[in-house]
Amino acid sequence: MNRRAAIKMLMGGAVALSGILPLSAIANFMGNLKADDAISKITGGKHTASADLKLKTPKLAENGSQVPVTVDATALTGVKSVFLIVHENLKPVAMRVDFESADVAAFASFRVKMGKPTKVTAIAHTANGFVTANGITKVTKGGC
Repeated sequence: MNRRAAIKMLMGGAVALSGILPLSAIANFMGNLKADDAISKITGGKHTASADLKLKTPKLAENGSQVPVTVDATALTGVKSVFLIVHENLKPVAMRVDFESADVAAFASFRVKMGKPTKVTAIAHTANGFVTANGITKVTKGGC
């Protein structure tokens, strides 16, 4: 690989990340932003807990490198985005999913890395504001 190809690849990755991640998550890559600070930046400090937002994480994960997580916001209306915060990770903003239309069923299932036992917070950005749900996962073998 020559220098020009490497620069193009690096710039392409930066452009791709800037379109996928929120500004708060990009800031998170540049420093050690704590989970509570990330939640405050995403929500503007205004969020409420909701039983309509369902976060499914295992109580015990044997392998922290692939912990299955499901965020179900189908009971909420007008969902614009869903975020996942893993509190004990060095970079706690684990993911963001944007939904093209408010009519789409807001559901996301994926695997994340967790280095140690941690609190996990899901945030749904709806037309009416931000709602959250929490869970705790114990990890026996670290993944980070």
